[in-house]
Amino acid sequence: MDSLLKLPEGAAYRESKDRAHVEATHQGGIIYITGTCDSLQRQVEYYEALYHTARDALEQKQDELNRAEEGRRDSSLFDKLYLLATGIAAGASFTTIFRIFKKDQK
Repeated sequence: MDSLLKLPEGAAYRESKDRAHVEATHQGGIIYITGTCDSLQRQVEYYEALYHTARDALEQKQDELNRAEEGRRDSSLFDKLYLLATGIAAGASFTTIFRIFKKDQK
């Protein structure tokens, strides 16, 4: 610690062993230590890529579901209007037939 505090402002101490790297810097009386590892970095990049792929697939699936839901809403409205028109036509037909049948009985 004493050696690191004696570093000039902005200077850095670096040490590497195999794939691990450490850097210590002294700025404003504070010691900043940063460590990296090549294999760990590859793992992070791998999982970040998996995350982005999964997120994109989820967004795509959500968009597909939203489009399907919109299509269902449209057809549902059409179905309701079709049933209403069919009901009105059937009611009018039965009323006409009933009136003709009642007229013939008199």
